Amino acid sequence: MKFKDDGIFDKIGKVVSLQLMLEKDINTLQPFSGDDLLNIDTAIHKIRKSLKSISAILYLYEFQFDQSQFLDFKFSIKSLSKQFAGAREHFINLQIFYTLEDKLKDIDKNDIAELRAQFELNYNLILQENMDRKEAIHKGNEAIQKTNEVLLHVPINSELKLLKRRLLNSYQKSQKLYKSLTFNSSSDQFHEFRKWCKRFYLQQAAFNRMGLSKTYKQNKKLYKLTEYLGKEHDLQLFIEYLNVHFTELSQSSHSFFKRKTKNLRKKIFMLYPEIEY
Repeated sequence: MKFKDDGIFDKIGKVVSLQLMLEKDINTLQPFSGDDLLNIDTAIHKIRKSLKSISAILYLYEFQFDQSQFLDFKFSIKSLSKQFAGAREHFINLQIFYTLEDKLKDIDKNDIAELRAQFELNYNLILQENMDRKEAIHKGNEAIQKTNEVLLHVPINSELKLLKRRLLNSYQKSQKLYKSLTFNSSSDQFHEFRKWCKRFYLQQAAFNRMGLSKTYKQNKKLYKLTEYLGKEHDLQLFIEYLNVHFTELSQSSHSFFKRKTKNLRKKIFMLYPEIEY
């Protein structure tokens, strides 16, 4: 990924309001009902996307905050995102299993029925009882209201040049992490790289919404990269779940997941150098 330091930003003003930057995400970050079972997973996904975007934008304004206040925001948003993630965990595992099921049949015919039954059981129990998710959603909704109230009443502004500097910092961090990656890097290393790419993407998206930059084509490639990184991360969590909750995976299963991981990482290594800012 190359970052062109000249001409990337349209200088339309000297000061940018945090509230304006957050407006779209604040409007999306709204409490929702836990009674509509079929739409819960979609609603949680949208909320977590908004939380990630808010976190990325807050990073741009970090030095305009009192440091303790910034850390409080960072902690509360991270906790809220994790809380909603827990309510969606079994849905994600089931979807990954369905995606891989046909290929898994060729390597573990005896275990596939047990795996499917277990994943479906875990998810159906949540749908039937719905208590854990309702509690998580109720607490999450309370936290959303508090977060919105605070964010809407924090009079924070920043000079555009400082926001640009922070945006550049996000790019440089992702570039540094990329240079340290290899096909054999740990899942944690790829996940850290993913977090900074996602942060940079969300910050660029906010700049585009505000008319502060015009990087729509580049953002499409960067979004595609974050999708590959997300799939790689979900696959690693899925493998970890299998290792913890089921009998030891066969050698053919290990080989299959290794190939799957390698193919995703190959796409990541091929795409990243093509993204130019």
